[in-house]
Amino acid sequence: MVAGAAIATVTLLPHSSPPHSISIPARLAGFVQEPSLVTSAGASALRGQIVASSGGEATHVVDAVYEDSSGAKANPQIVVFVGGHLAGSAGSFIASLTQALPGAFTINAGSMQGQAACAPGRGGRPAECAWADNDTFGVLVSPSLSATALGAELRAMRPLLEHVVR
Repeated sequence: MVAGAAIATVTLLPHSSPPHSISIPARLAGFVQEPSLVTSAGASALRGQIVASSGGEATHVVDAVYEDSSGAKANPQIVVFVGGHLAGSAGSFIASLTQALPGAFTINAGSMQGQAACAPGRGGRPAECAWADNDTFGVLVSPSLSATALGAELRAMRPLLEHVVR
């Protein structure tokens, strides 16, 4: 486990509301960043897929892997995060998720507004949840959490990942 890891921040361009930034904190709502899992958990690969399929709308994209800080070794909970600047429509981003993933459903995006959706893990795929707003997006993927539980984590983690630039 890495304690005191530096926070990576991506400053995003302004739109009609205040601009946001995405950060990668060392600790995140009961989880600890675990850089040694980035490759094995597929964070970099997911980041590459999102950037490649975005048609240039996803930029300044960062990734991180978080592991439950309780230290459970048998079945640790893992959450992969990929997020960044979104130049396109939040609605289009969420619609592409719900159309691409069987069983996807919209959820409350939480206190930071925007749109969000989750999809259950099926056929060896992990559960996935995403949010999008006027200038940012974030995707959370977990092989160990249900879509409903991951949606609750999205609402808890998002205010720690996305910030209004002052």
